[in-house]
Amino acid sequence: MSRRSRPRTVQVPPGATTVRIPRQRGAKNAPPVVVLVSEPRPSLSSRLARAAGGWAWKHRAAWAPTGYAVLAYVLTAVVHAVAPWMVYVLAPAALVPLLALVWVRAKHPGRVGDRPGRLLTAAVLATLALGWTAATVHYGPLTVPLAWTWAGLTLAVQVFWLVVRRSK
Repeated sequence: MSRRSRPRTVQVPPGATTVRIPRQRGAKNAPPVVVLVSEPRPSLSSRLARAAGGWAWKHRAAWAPTGYAVLAYVLTAVVHAVAPWMVYVLAPAALVPLLALVWVRAKHPGRVGDRPGRLLTAAVLATLALGWTAATVHYGPLTVPLAWTWAGLTLAVQVFWLVVRRSK
């Protein structure tokens, strides 16, 4: 077998769009062969998903509380199904943020800072979130008043987060 008829093994990485055309026989001054390989256009849903994902990634720090709220809702549903006895741990733990704020104000009044309202608001929102978690573990995540409480609390925490981030 002659050397010219054997295919040469060319290593091209998988997914590459390179097309190798063997040397043409015949006229030496013939123009080179050009092959255009176009990428298929993405679908409308793919473009919408990419735009939404890009927007979410760009604004990920601003929407962090909402992401954590969704994660907390799912985890609370799992805890309700797997370990409903956790309500006895979560109910007393709901008071920890307020008790910590009272303790810090009593023992170290200088650590409260120049904006004590923010600290109080954060402690109240954390107490409400832990109380909601305890109630949801006990009654279930599909209880309508608790679902509306979650939505309102998520909105309040998101607004608080955006206000605090802008005023720094």
